[in-house]
Amino acid sequence: MTTNLEIQASATVQDLLACLKTIGHFGVAGNLDPDLIARIRVVVEELFSNTIKYGYLGECDREVRLSLTTTPITVLRYEDDAPPFDPTRWERPVEEGSGAPDPHREGEAGIALVLGLATAVAYEPMIGGNRLVLTFAPR
Repeated sequence: MTTNLEIQASATVQDLLACLKTIGHFGVAGNLDPDLIARIRVVVEELFSNTIKYGYLGECDREVRLSLTTTPITVLRYEDDAPPFDPTRWERPVEEGSGAPDPHREGEAGIALVLGLATAVAYEPMIGGNRLVLTFAPR
């Protein structure tokens, strides 16, 4: 059974879809919990689409890299070459009313989603890029 997956892709919607499909096949081949793979795919889709939209300002040939390791724990490493952005330090502006994310404010719902689906998230700045290391525990 393969416990490591490495993907390098261009920052395009087509490559994002191929990446999500590859992760799904990897999960099935590794007999991984479907809930775990679903959470990883949602997180990858959010991070990848944000790299395209905000990091690279549109689809392009610039690279997105990810690795997924499932033994001994499930860890996703996501890297891009976009300007520095640490979502773990992002703070939602305090407003009156509900503490729930506002889906109309850019970034608010997506960051909350990523941080909520992973067990732990760590940002590692890179020269000329970003790395997020996300740990996933079974639920």
